[in-house]
Amino acid sequence: MIRIGRVRVEIITENNIIGFDDTFDQKMNIICSEQNTSGKSSIISSIYYGLGLEEIIGGKGHNVLSSAFKTKVECEEEMNVLESKVFLEISNGSKDITILRAAKMKNRNSNLMTVFYSKMDRIHDKEIKSEDMYVHSQNSATSNKGFFTFLESFLGLNLPSVPSTDDKERKLYLQLIFSSMLIEQKRGWADLFSGMPHFGIREPKKRVIEYLLDMDTLKNEKLRHRLSIKENSIVEKWKQIFQETVKSLGNMDLVLKGVNGNVEILEDPNHSVKVIYQDDERDLELDEYIELKRNELQDLINFKPKDVDNFHELKKELRKIEEGIIEYEEKIKQLKISANSERVSLDRLSNSLKLIQTDVINNQDAKKLRNLGSKEGFNSFKDICPTCNQPISDTLLVSQNIADVMSVEDNIKHLKSQEKLFEFAIEQKKTNIKNTDDKISILENTVSKLYQLSRVTRNDIFAIDGSVSESTIYKKVELDIAIEELEKVKKDIQETQAEFKQLSDEWKQYLADLNQLPKNKFTSLDERKINALRDNFVSNLKVFGYRSSSDINKVMISKDTYMPTIENFDLKFDSSASDHIRRIWAFTIALVQTSNELNGNHPGILIFDEPGQHSIVVGDMEAFLDCLINLAAKTQVIVGITIKETDTRELIFKKIEEGCKGIIIQDRAFNELNL
Repeated sequence: MIRIGRVRVEIITENNIIGFDDTFDQKMNIICSEQNTSGKSSIISSIYYGLGLEEIIGGKGHNVLSSAFKTKVECEEEMNVLESKVFLEISNGSKDITILRAAKMKNRNSNLMTVFYSKMDRIHDKEIKSEDMYVHSQNSATSNKGFFTFLESFLGLNLPSVPSTDDKERKLYLQLIFSSMLIEQKRGWADLFSGMPHFGIREPKKRVIEYLLDMDTLKNEKLRHRLSIKENSIVEKWKQIFQETVKSLGNMDLVLKGVNGNVEILEDPNHSVKVIYQDDERDLELDEYIELKRNELQDLINFKPKDVDNFHELKKELRKIEEGIIEYEEKIKQLKISANSERVSLDRLSNSLKLIQTDVINNQDAKKLRNLGSKEGFNSFKDICPTCNQPISDTLLVSQNIADVMSVEDNIKHLKSQEKLFEFAIEQKKTNIKNTDDKISILENTVSKLYQLSRVTRNDIFAIDGSVSESTIYKKVELDIAIEELEKVKKDIQETQAEFKQLSDEWKQYLADLNQLPKNKFTSLDERKINALRDNFVSNLKVFGYRSSSDINKVMISKDTYMPTIENFDLKFDSSASDHIRRIWAFTIALVQTSNELNGNHPGILIFDEPGQHSIVVGDMEAFLDCLINLAAKTQVIVGITIKETDTRELIFKKIEEGCKGIIIQDRAFNELNL
């Protein structure tokens, strides 16, 4: 939950400090003035700005604020703005913090946020701790020094990751969530969630509603998305293995049986997936085909005549071959030892690189905050590593003398140079490993040929019967090579069978997970929540005087978009200008009502800036305010409204007298402040 406790705007001029300072009630608050240009929206904008949520207004940084924050402010007379800043006190129900954000300050960037861990009236006490963070910069929603990371944790929101438009997952950012409950004056009344920024989230309005109502379908949608990615991965891997196997077998007149390019569940691929040799007369399984080739080879060996004169020469040749085998196998052994050593070294370097990259990020965060104007005493400024809290040295050697501490820029440069050094070393290790593996492969191929030659020679020694024709020798060698290749195919197909089995098991699990998803997309609890949202919305429309439809009971909540529809058309197309405003009131409030009733995740705050658009009649405005007052037991409400009309003024003063917190602006919101 979030509660706004106090807002203080300080605008420093040449002569004095102009601004606004007031507290807010935990329940219902009304900021009112007779003029529409008196500064109500500037106060509300300062709340958005203090939370880093000004993108809902339509931009980033101080540019979204009025000129009173940046150039000239009027108080009795027009004065030049020298500096301006916003203090915002908020609570999560158990702890209070105060956020400081500059709007205009020479040495402080507007993206720097300072969080004081206390109420605003105690931020200058010496025992109060503070911390600088950054916003609207890379990692501001994920880094430890990112303000949105902190705010999400402080408010206990636990935002999920949701499918993005690039088929990945991204966090459901705070700006998206709060666009459903902070309705600003200009953009906010264009449509439901019209202030929602674009962050590449797929169907962001749906995701926000699913989160606010804590719908199971959000988890199911994420699971569907992940299952879709898993399905594509399995299908692609299966197809690749099948195509590569078929291609390699085709070169040897072999075919793959028992499996095709489409994924399927294989209970026992060791028996169902087979390699077959086909000719015009018969089909032979791989083992039968290998045996056939062995028999052909044996027939050649048995047929070979003896030649006694070649006996000693062949033995000498065999001995030379065997010595070569021993020599090459020793080289292979040494190369494998070297490769394993390089791999161990590579692992160490990779782990060290990860630590250095973490150090770089931490130091860059420190630099980023300092450049934004932070005056925190970062450890990296004190020669202390911000990651491990150990002393920093700019050398890999033990320092003999205490040198001047490196600046954060020097520290980053040093770490970057170390990062490049380790990246270079890692690439060298990878190159060495590849070269060694290539050498091993070449030597193993050579040894394989030597073994083959030794077998041929040995057979010649012990099966000499006379002269041997060259064609017989050639056939024998060819058969020997063919048998060796077939044996390799046999070994490879066993690995392929294992790969098919693994993918088959993954496919089976994928189908099981897919089958466990709700058949009708929604769980029974989700159905209750959608129905409750619809009932609350329709009830609110009736209370607020919605008249554009003759039968409001036909209004439904689309199960595809969660937006209100009537007879399958978006309700906004069936609404007059004033009923369009009532529609936004009704739906925004219905989200809170449904979340409160069915344990949703709504942060419990609503802000409406100028809800009386398009001349809403005062009776409907009173119904709207009464509905908000009823909500205020669990939800903080802030309404900014112009009370130029007598009926509206009387209504607002009546609500203030009945207990609403009233912030009544006489001429202008910004006046001279007392320090």
